[in-house]
Amino acid sequence: MLKLDFHHRWKRTVLRAFSVAAIASLVLATALQAADPEGESSQPTAVTGDDGGQWELGLEGSAGNLTTATAAERYGMQVWLNGWFVTRFNYNEATAWDNDFSRAAVGGSENSYLDSVDLMFYVGHGSPANITFANAFHHDGAMTAANDCYQSWGDNDNEWLALTSCQVLDDTGIGPMANCMNNQHLILGFVSNASAHDNYWDTQAYHFGRYLRYGYSMTQAWFNACDVAQRGRVTRVMAEEVGDFNDNPYYGSVFPDTVNNDYFWYTHSCGTASASDIPLDALQLQELPVIRLAPFSAAQAEDRLNKLGEDFGVPVSPTVETASLDDGTTPPGPNGDTTFVATTTATETIEVDTESGLYHYANLSQLWSGQSAENALALRAASANYIDQLDARRISDAFLNQFGLMPGDAQFYQVVQDSTGTLNKPAPSNDFRVATAQDVEAAEVPANTQVIYSRVITVPAVTAAGITQALTVTVVGPGAKQKVYLPPTGQVSAAGVMQAEPIGVQGGWRAIDTSVRAAAAEPQMVQVIPEAKATALFNTLGFSVALNTLPLEITDHKILSTTLAYYETAPGNSQGELIPVYQFGTDFTLKDGSHTQDLVYVPTSERYLRPLARIEDAPIGLNASVHTLTLTAADATQTLQEAGIGGNQFPFVMGAQGADGTYTYAWYHDTVDPSNKLTDTVTTDGPTKITFKVPDHLDPHAQTLNIILVVTDTDSPNESSSTATAEIPFPTLFLPSLSKVQQQKAQ
Repeated sequence: MLKLDFHHRWKRTVLRAFSVAAIASLVLATALQAADPEGESSQPTAVTGDDGGQWELGLEGSAGNLTTATAAERYGMQVWLNGWFVTRFNYNEATAWDNDFSRAAVGGSENSYLDSVDLMFYVGHGSPANITFANAFHHDGAMTAANDCYQSWGDNDNEWLALTSCQVLDDTGIGPMANCMNNQHLILGFVSNASAHDNYWDTQAYHFGRYLRYGYSMTQAWFNACDVAQRGRVTRVMAEEVGDFNDNPYYGSVFPDTVNNDYFWYTHSCGTASASDIPLDALQLQELPVIRLAPFSAAQAEDRLNKLGEDFGVPVSPTVETASLDDGTTPPGPNGDTTFVATTTATETIEVDTESGLYHYANLSQLWSGQSAENALALRAASANYIDQLDARRISDAFLNQFGLMPGDAQFYQVVQDSTGTLNKPAPSNDFRVATAQDVEAAEVPANTQVIYSRVITVPAVTAAGITQALTVTVVGPGAKQKVYLPPTGQVSAAGVMQAEPIGVQGGWRAIDTSVRAAAAEPQMVQVIPEAKATALFNTLGFSVALNTLPLEITDHKILSTTLAYYETAPGNSQGELIPVYQFGTDFTLKDGSHTQDLVYVPTSERYLRPLARIEDAPIGLNASVHTLTLTAADATQTLQEAGIGGNQFPFVMGAQGADGTYTYAWYHDTVDPSNKLTDTVTTDGPTKITFKVPDHLDPHAQTLNIILVVTDTDSPNESSSTATAEIPFPTLFLPSLSKVQQQKAQ
């Protein structure tokens, strides 16, 4: 079953589910009606923007070498917002222009694009106060704050700008970006590198939209998405005014437009531990055990939700048949077609993923709210009721153990603090970088504390001496997270013991199916690609063989360290086995000559590699007479050597069953939205080939035909798909549905 056919798949998987948005509406309506017997304003304003119309969304993605990731992020942003937000424009790669973010004084047209929508989303390469564009024809290929956008964002319609891009809001970039705000409410981005994904259901954007759809504020949705979709990252939300942190489009709650001389921010760590160091030269890395995961059902998810409701004191609403529920107040979206069950009050939410059992609890009134930021800024660490790191771990351990939420394979990792801060906007200068990193660091104060636990498992492995021994291995990835959030202050008991209730908990990683091992004398093993060959594989194919992608303009890389781990994916994924991986500590050289270091995860076996996806015969352009096009995908059952990749280094097929596996091929125009799926007009083409009608281009902004190939390994125990993208330029005059006047404007 194709993951991309998500509506059908989710309906099959979850026959009965708790409707998050519907329950939120009903609970909030009840509360408001109690306060307002006349019933006025008893429903959330779910579909009205602050300008009086529907909420509006703009999407742009440009990374040049990561076209599939930018397409996945853009569609991920739409999955939960379509029908609720109106998509005004959606541009990718060559059709995404820096002009759309730049002010008129430097030749830009941001008022017609970024500032014409309520929510603007961008995915692509970034650096401090800078985002880049593959098409440099329309300016210089970059939007650099503050010069290109000085005091221009928000004076028309824009409230929120979200960026899946590396380092844009780091300590040196935050000041220049603040100087672009002019009635804009929030800029959401990353301090550290970010991770992008080729599968839309793994993206930051997908989970950001999901949490917005659940009724979280913009700030909470962005941070929770980072917790779910990223690992080891630091993200940040910058606000014009403290009240903007509470902006919540689901409930129609938006702070009034303001322009201040100061700005505020929250900084959030989405971190988990990296893999423990394993001396690979001491092991015969010929094989590793297959770690199967126990199935998890919708009924188990309902049971877990009920228990968590008792643990956290949140009432769990009765199960509803979402397919028949339509109270007219919930914004359109996946609704019942989701793997998540949840319950919510006006201030607290619990969700459970029916695919995995991963869960999340949040106190929405305390975690990353405007009031919490104000309280933190007024707080001094010397306060008698301040929670230090020792108190935080003790409180967290006690809570998890009391309610049976501490997994047996959990290992304490660290205590980290999210923070908030405020500074005055820098005065105009040549580069607007008046606030230094030291200024930002000095201005930050703790906002809440996180206690983070790692997942560590023990597996059999053979040493270089031929002796089998127990090997302790870290489980990495966004699914291997156990986190407890605590407020910055607590209450001191009569016995002088610091006490506090958690304001957020994330955990419940997938259970290992021990019954499989018990039924066999020895665990099933899988052959391991030698370290040198895995390194060569990444050097040859890059992020197409990795489980993570970095939106960086990389020109070179050097692997500095290698160790072993197992990888667990984000909630919403059907994962049947943990994925054994090499963790490569890598130094990347960027386009500007600078360096950054990050982690890359490459499967240790071809069994877990995503299938080969490659478009072999995409033309370099189209002429005006071409109205149908035939494209061919590489045969995923052939070895990389047969495909001409890497010489004779890789005589294997990427996929669970290799050449005997079953691989499906699906083609899309622009995004993997099911409505954009292309139909083969020639029945004799065969599985790897498609002939289709070239879509008309109605928008002069869009000057390329973007075709996306999705190859799925249907035999994989996990949801294993690969994508490839072809960007085919249109000639200037090839705009079949435009009038002559419109064609002239397009030139």
